[in-house]
Amino acid sequence: MITLLLVAILTIDSFNAYYYKAPYLRDGVKEENAFNLSTSFFPHLRNYRVRGTVAYEANYPWIASVVHSVNKTVPYLCTAVCIDENIFISAARCVYKLKVAFTSVMYNHQRLRVKALVMPSHWSKQLYDNIGFIVTTGAVKKWQTIPPIEKERTDHSFKWFNELKFEEFDNKVVGYAFTKSLENIPIWLRTIDLVELDVAVGLDLCHKILSYNNLINAFEVPCYHSCTFAMFEAGNELCKKYHGVEGGALINKRSNILLGIATWGAYFKDYELPVGFSVPNSHSFQNDYECAQKIRNYTGMAGMGTYPALCSDSPESWSRAEEDSKDDGVQ
Repeated sequence: MITLLLVAILTIDSFNAYYYKAPYLRDGVKEENAFNLSTSFFPHLRNYRVRGTVAYEANYPWIASVVHSVNKTVPYLCTAVCIDENIFISAARCVYKLKVAFTSVMYNHQRLRVKALVMPSHWSKQLYDNIGFIVTTGAVKKWQTIPPIEKERTDHSFKWFNELKFEEFDNKVVGYAFTKSLENIPIWLRTIDLVELDVAVGLDLCHKILSYNNLINAFEVPCYHSCTFAMFEAGNELCKKYHGVEGGALINKRSNILLGIATWGAYFKDYELPVGFSVPNSHSFQNDYECAQKIRNYTGMAGMGTYPALCSDSPESWSRAEEDSKDDGVQ
């Protein structure tokens, strides 16, 4: 059984890999400590899957893969979801790593070039609850999109999430992933498949599994897993399945509504663990969506600072847009 040693192992492993490369781990906006974030660390996902079902892209026409190339389909970086014409969303952690000039979005057998990247206007701790936007250029004969959930956030500690009622496996996660056996080869040599997996969803999965049934008070955030906590304790075979990719789409099977975007996940070689996700309904998400729409609709000449200025809330910030474009969240 997992002990507290697991928390130390997964934290150190991911911390060493990410901390010195990503300033948002050090400089993120402070949040209300309403659910013990001080004892939670949110490691990065490794974009692999264990089992799961290979899916047909025709069944998920709104799904896309993000690649670091303007003429190839590798290396694959993350999954993205189309929610509007020329507007895709993914885990903010992935969007943070992208470069406009070298990124393509592969969508419905078509390559779309990137116009702008929109980072969150409010950064959560290690971006565990953040979604980034990718604004693309190019015409598509028929845009296929999926609507995000419309549930309003009424507090800062996910009490509102408990009001969402699901059957045990009422949701599934969909995204491009490679098999776990390929994780030690170079990223440009990995082959990916679109994979789906039925999952259980709740606030108790990460909280109970990663902190060993409340021995430490942490990880009280939305997560999904291939099994429930009771199944995990019992060693159920379902718990050996896994799907953890940055930008993976969590959808409700009954309503076909986008419930979340996979953003973080712990790693331990002897177990497959729950994956954390961000629900696309925060105030930051709505602000950033409006920003992405303004950039998409802008048809004038664009210079340095043009797009941040479009998304500025006050005239005073226009003069700062050029030198502080990173802080404004737009590249």
